[in-house]
Amino acid sequence: MFPRPVLLCILYCLVAAGCASQKWLTVQQSAHQAKLPPGAPRYSDVCFSSRWERPRDANDTLETFAAAKSFHATYLNWVYTTNPNFIRKADSLGYKLQVALTPTLPDLPLGSTSNRQGRVINKQGEKVTAPWMKGWSNWWGCVNHPAFQASYFAHIEAALNAGAHGFQVDDPAMGFLLLRNKWEDICYCEFCQKKADSLGVLPTEIQEVSVKEFHQKMKKRATALADREVPFSSNNFEGDWELFPFAEFDFGIAEIPERRANPEFIYSTIREARRLGKAQVFTFSNDRRDWLVQKMIAATYAAGGNMLVPWDVWQGGGKDRYFGTPKQYAPIYGFVRAIAPWLDGYEDAFYANSQDENRYVDGNSLPISFDNYRRQFHAFARAKPNTTNAPVVVHLLDWHVLMEPFGLKLNERRFFENGIASIELLTPVEYNESVHEQAAQDGDFSKLAASQIIDFQRNGEILHLKLPKLELHWGVLILRPKQ
Repeated sequence: MFPRPVLLCILYCLVAAGCASQKWLTVQQSAHQAKLPPGAPRYSDVCFSSRWERPRDANDTLETFAAAKSFHATYLNWVYTTNPNFIRKADSLGYKLQVALTPTLPDLPLGSTSNRQGRVINKQGEKVTAPWMKGWSNWWGCVNHPAFQASYFAHIEAALNAGAHGFQVDDPAMGFLLLRNKWEDICYCEFCQKKADSLGVLPTEIQEVSVKEFHQKMKKRATALADREVPFSSNNFEGDWELFPFAEFDFGIAEIPERRANPEFIYSTIREARRLGKAQVFTFSNDRRDWLVQKMIAATYAAGGNMLVPWDVWQGGGKDRYFGTPKQYAPIYGFVRAIAPWLDGYEDAFYANSQDENRYVDGNSLPISFDNYRRQFHAFARAKPNTTNAPVVVHLLDWHVLMEPFGLKLNERRFFENGIASIELLTPVEYNESVHEQAAQDGDFSKLAASQIIDFQRNGEILHLKLPKLELHWGVLILRPKQ
């Protein structure tokens, strides 16, 4: 038994140690530098897809580069083109351009419209295609056939020589997709048969590994030709990385259906992509409610991803392609360009929403919490990793159909050791054509964001904020530290 003075001393030390262990973890400490692959979009990139060169004919009133400029695009993604003049023009205008590759690329020479050489063959000796392509004569190429390999790489070589930045691979499972979905029993061309025989297996058993080898070979050859790392992305539906062969690619451009249209799914999907060292771009595939698409764009950027401008979008069901207007979406994308310094270099640090379950957690101990749990407010804190004095940003999103003012609580010790000195709110501004044209002309996007200082009340370490209605769904708080 210890004497009473010794026991008191031990007790004091234990209490002191416990208090020390309660030192707040700051958001800068919880933010980690993402290791994005070379050529992946930056957080501030505005990604734009003109699936084909426009105008496509004399009756087409749309023009790719004029449209891209009107939305303040920086990166042209997923473009089906073999035209070196188009690629060179994109490069001369400062756009990174991604040329699309598919299992249906036409035969050599370049410019041919035939799709017959080196194609997948079923057991009956017939060329095959995907179910949605029936009647198009778009026969799928075989990854083991030298003729298709030559055609595929010829398209890569021509694009790189003209100035393309990288490639988007649609239907990346190639012929294995037809087999996996039990659409066709393939491939029985002489080269698949020869490879299978050498391994003592059936032709169907070599398709998956052959697709993987094909993509690895094409990326290696492209990198050697360009003398740089050439980025390859794929259409990873819903942002999935587990389905073969999505993991073979540097980043994904995923169609996201309405059932996945919520901030929680967006955040978790992008966070998983970051964990895997990937980047994620989304495109909304089947909903044209302006307000929902605008919210999705905001949520994607707030979570550290990118969303394609809703322009030249497939809608399915025999509908015409959808072309959003600058009035609908340029305010959001212009805001992305305006807040580029608060996007690039900032990493995921904390996420909260107004419907979090706080009955078992002291909400005041969290960096961010809400006054009202009933509405759908979302907050994404982003910080520069392991910095102590750099400002922290908090993206705010009102997911409700009808926006209204709301309250927010910040635990300032979770942000800065000495506390928060000031809070600035940046928001998008309503569309004004002449202002947007001027911003696109001179590269100064500062007028596409409104700024106001937010007052707060301090109650111990908790700051109470009353925030205005987010008219365009999205706001960004800039938290600056006390010196």
